[in-house]
Amino acid sequence: MRPFAITLRVTLLTALALAAAGCGHPDRDYHIPPQPLPEHEQALSGKTAIIGEVTYTAIGLRAKIPEVIGSHGSWIPHGQFVRVRLLMVNHGRERHDFNPVKQLLVTADGTTHAPSYDAMQISRAPNGVQTIASQEMCAFDLWFDVPANSRVKALRVYGDPSSSKLADQLKGAAVAGAKNPVDIPLT
Repeated sequence: MRPFAITLRVTLLTALALAAAGCGHPDRDYHIPPQPLPEHEQALSGKTAIIGEVTYTAIGLRAKIPEVIGSHGSWIPHGQFVRVRLLMVNHGRERHDFNPVKQLLVTADGTTHAPSYDAMQISRAPNGVQTIASQEMCAFDLWFDVPANSRVKALRVYGDPSSSKLADQLKGAAVAGAKNPVDIPLT
């Protein structure tokens, strides 16, 4: 066999092996451009929890907010406002529901605080149950009114543990091992 034919066969075999191994395919992660932080907000990283087929990541935190201001009004907290920016990604084949008013902020003393209805309305945060479509990513803010001297510890997320698998849906079963709620550390 001539050297050219051997080189050609080796090159073709190498190309086929690399293609079979998945090399040469684009990255499997999004490359999202950095987003500007709202004024005085602290970016959080690595604070992710999973409930069923949805991941919940706390991506931003701001405490000691003295007032919420919207286009139609403003409101002063009884203590301090705390705003948590939450990113959700649905990795399942079905829609999943998320109810912003069920989420709780846990302070360092172990006390839980429900979202502030006034701050959520004035800031025009999501109202009512939100549906996250299959493979959808969405982010929004949750506002809490906590005592002025409180330090935040975690966001207690209540999500949708249901499964997209047909066998699980027929049984009404949750994703195996799904925990609900889950605390996402904020410190």
